[in-house]
Amino acid sequence: MSSTEPNRTAPTGGGRVTVIGNPGLDTLVLLAEDVPDLSADGHFVRNVDTVGHAAAYVARNMGRLGHRTRILGAIGDDLAGRMVQEVLVDEGVDTLLLFADPAGTPRSVNLVSPGGGRTYLFDGGSHMTLVPPEDLVAAALEGPDLVVSALPNWGRAVVARARDLGLPVAVDLQDVRDVDDPYRSDFIAAADHLFASAAHLEDPEAAAAAWMGRGPARSVVFGMGSRGALLVERTDAGLHVSHQPAPDLDLPVVDTTGAGDALACGFLDGLLFRGLAPAASLHRGQVLARLVASAPGGAAGFDAGRLDSLTGRT
Repeated sequence: MSSTEPNRTAPTGGGRVTVIGNPGLDTLVLLAEDVPDLSADGHFVRNVDTVGHAAAYVARNMGRLGHRTRILGAIGDDLAGRMVQEVLVDEGVDTLLLFADPAGTPRSVNLVSPGGGRTYLFDGGSHMTLVPPEDLVAAALEGPDLVVSALPNWGRAVVARARDLGLPVAVDLQDVRDVDDPYRSDFIAAADHLFASAAHLEDPEAAAAAWMGRGPARSVVFGMGSRGALLVERTDAGLHVSHQPAPDLDLPVVDTTGAGDALACGFLDGLLFRGLAPAASLHRGQVLARLVASAPGGAAGFDAGRLDSLTGRT
């Protein structure tokens, strides 16, 4: 993307956050039944297009919470890419570090059940072969208080460089099915804070211990859906494990797309920028996740003030 394109900056105050990863377009298919009959010719559904993928959800959340947020990632020169950039700019995210993906803007079709659960069909463009321009990488790592990375293949070199520069790094490992997955190893080796879904892990505590043995992570947070969240912390006395039940909030669960990203953002916002203890930060993350899940595609309106109110910090 051209460095001469107009851009609005995030609100003053807060921290400086660089997000690593490709934003994209999510098409949410809101189903009327949990298991649709795919042998039928058609179904009547509600379709919602939203700017998403992990990097965009993180950038949008951090911007709404008042942090000066920029994103290093790739989009295509297409209609979806223009929509992605416009929405990010409107929400105060600095998009001057976006570069071009010749395969087009990443896309995802998410099938969302009536209870808010979803499965997605993901097209990541050419992220496996892309190499971000050196000047953009250098600019992305110039002076942030926090680097938050998704999992584009090209991102592993960026987070390693951030680690070498002494920058705080957080990585969302997403839905992990293999604790020893080699694709994620470079990201684990660079991260101070790790996040993951526990949906397909038999023993999240053992997974956290394994990852902490392979990298510098001081905390690992697992989203557990209706069962709450699990926090594993590295302490002088060893690993400390705490489980926190899901918050009791009068909010519907409409769409869990982006909920894990919100959990990470709320936790990092509380721990690194608000001076909260880990338990209070985890609660903040869980509340933000529930808030995001209360409308399709993260459309629920919020800012730091509303999040403070819902977490009892008024």
